[in-house]
Amino acid sequence: MSAITLSGVHKWYGDYHALRNVDLDIAPGERIVICGPSGSGKSTLIRCINGLESHDQGRIAIGDEEVREDARALQRVRIRVGMVFQSFNLFPHLTIVENCMLAPVRVGEASPAEARERAHALLDRVRIGDQKDKYPGQLSGGQQQRAAIARALCMRPEIMLFDEPTSALDAEMVKEVLDIMTALASDGMTMLCVTHEMGFAREVADRVVFMDAGQIVEIGEPTAFFSAPKHDRARAFLGQLIH
Repeated sequence: MSAITLSGVHKWYGDYHALRNVDLDIAPGERIVICGPSGSGKSTLIRCINGLESHDQGRIAIGDEEVREDARALQRVRIRVGMVFQSFNLFPHLTIVENCMLAPVRVGEASPAEARERAHALLDRVRIGDQKDKYPGQLSGGQQQRAAIARALCMRPEIMLFDEPTSALDAEMVKEVLDIMTALASDGMTMLCVTHEMGFAREVADRVVFMDAGQIVEIGEPTAFFSAPKHDRARAFLGQLIH
């Protein structure tokens, strides 16, 4: 069974056709990087996968659980799918460890003691265990993003979605976040990552998905995509990144 299935997915914002007949199957443990120009539908696609945006036509499923506008179904999906945003989205009035504990305790999946122990272990894993009792505003951007990754992992998701996780960071902080994501990938986590970090795509991705105008224009393994893209739009996109 696929980890994620998208079949004939469309999304409109008024007259704007944001996703156009998207088909994609992702196997368990597969690592997918989604790239493309601004406005191509990349972020909309992954936001539809965990129900942050509703799709208007077609089918999206996480394993055998269909993503639909039903509160209980969406909760089941979001337990299975962790998401890391561009802007961290940490609660500023909670400490880092409290941010990590909140969801496991709220959904009743873990006791406070269990959630705290899990949070400590994951904050150590992303190398900010010594920052656990600080508030988000006391951390650097890179540290906040690593805290956001730990928070998502505290729900023990099957799948991780990353929406431009390094685009809000200063250049020197990008590597520390990418290093954590690379380590996650090596552990076999199913991952979808929207990013312009093509070095990360070359190193980590099993397949690269190139989107333009709401469509998947090209999809393939990284060596082929970067050395000999098939479509003019993909060649132009990669040319802009190089130059």
